[in-house]
Amino acid sequence: MKFAVTITFLLLGMGFFNVEGLQSQENSEEIISSPYIKAIYSMPVSYDPIKMNDGASLIFSELVYEGLLRFTEDYGIQPAIANSWSTSSDGLVLTFKINPKARFHNGEAVTAFDVKESLSRNVSSESLVYKFYDVIKGAKDYFTGKSDSVTGLKVVDDLTIEIQLEKPFPPILYVLAGGTAKVLPAKLVNDMGFFKKPIGSGPFKVQTINDNQIHLAKFSKYHGVEPRIARMVLELLNQEEAMSRAAIGLIHDLSSWPMSGAENVFKTGKDISSIVADTWIIGLNTRVKPFDNLATRRLFQESIDTEKFKNRFFPDAKSAFGYIPPSFPGHETSKLSHEITMTKVPADLVTIYIPEELSRSHEMADFFEDELIEKGWNIRVVTLNWEEMMKAYNEKSLQAFMVSMIVDYPDPEFLLNNFESTNPDNFSGIKDRKIDELILDSRHTQDRIKRQKLQLALAKRVDELSLTVNLFHSRAHYWIHECVEGFKPNLLAVAYTDYRNISLNQDCLKEKGLWNQLQSMK
Repeated sequence: MKFAVTITFLLLGMGFFNVEGLQSQENSEEIISSPYIKAIYSMPVSYDPIKMNDGASLIFSELVYEGLLRFTEDYGIQPAIANSWSTSSDGLVLTFKINPKARFHNGEAVTAFDVKESLSRNVSSESLVYKFYDVIKGAKDYFTGKSDSVTGLKVVDDLTIEIQLEKPFPPILYVLAGGTAKVLPAKLVNDMGFFKKPIGSGPFKVQTINDNQIHLAKFSKYHGVEPRIARMVLELLNQEEAMSRAAIGLIHDLSSWPMSGAENVFKTGKDISSIVADTWIIGLNTRVKPFDNLATRRLFQESIDTEKFKNRFFPDAKSAFGYIPPSFPGHETSKLSHEITMTKVPADLVTIYIPEELSRSHEMADFFEDELIEKGWNIRVVTLNWEEMMKAYNEKSLQAFMVSMIVDYPDPEFLLNNFESTNPDNFSGIKDRKIDELILDSRHTQDRIKRQKLQLALAKRVDELSLTVNLFHSRAHYWIHECVEGFKPNLLAVAYTDYRNISLNQDCLKEKGLWNQLQSMK
């Protein structure tokens, strides 16, 4: 890959910062402004939306790509590439009108053909998110190779796309607003090198990607709300290093990590607190002994004092008694009572994996080992970097693992889908006929009350099967630099934070002495 580099300077010990094409920018203030630096716990596992199932990838997706729709901060839907849409009375046909001002980062117009080809990729055999889109008419035949096109995706004209469904699917608009439903340039996306420097139509365009940094710049021809940040850096750091740099003003955004608000870094900067639609769990893999046995899973659940864990590491989080987060059908408000039929702990070695990027990951590892060894378990807790952990997660080789399950869409079905037998993202490996039937019924029930009853039954069934140790529901504390303005968390997930409305006050940086320090390093 070749990059036209016009400015190179050392960014306060963070390595060389390469900026592409800044001499061509008309606004000289943007050229000399300091970049907004957001620390991330992992580089994206994939830059391809159809293969995204981790937070870092979705953060990138929301910044660089654009879909037909976007989420608002409070579970709502707003225009993105589509400036209007309608649904037929039977719920089977959705028609979207594309904003004629929408452009890809290479300057070419976004068309209905680009939408058709992009959504076709979502139901291709390469897709890891097929289950979110399989309700589109003809999706199954395309996925299995029986058809060379998706019959339910119709180009009406250059700026009109029609999506036909096999059956009514109430949450389809949520799917189309999510991080995997992005529109890519149809002429370029199949090129071998496309995802080395991706082109989207989102508010920020890619300048460079290296092993630990992603450099972005405001897209001057963006059709939507104009971003207020001129330049942005996503910087790969572990949490301890990120907090150390943030404490002296070299990082502007630590929102990628779960934090309690008690960390020393909060002595400076802003503490923006928000509820989060998530559940931190220890996922249990039923493909691997001893968790192929329900009685063992229940005994393992009972052996971990989740309230003690929450109080030690995330004291203002909400207790988790079930898998579903607060404010969603199926959320449990009191401890579930399961019959424990096994009293003797199995001799099998149990290995729990924890992301090492968490600031107290080693303390957490010690906690789980102490708790479980005391109760007779043959336990080992391993801290693993996120990239390796996600690779093993996707390979379904982890026996037990600590992760946050986030509601990427404002509907519990998208968390419960994880347990469908045919879902490639079924981390538990469970194959349960009742779960499959409930998911199918819920997916195609338009009546809201009936659908909620199905979701309640589905959540109850998942909890009955003891597929997760539910640790807590986050009360997020986002550390933001005091010179950052306009940061507003999204109730769904941090990946959906709208960075178009966020700015870095350069006058504030000058007052703190940081702006001059940055400029002197040019």
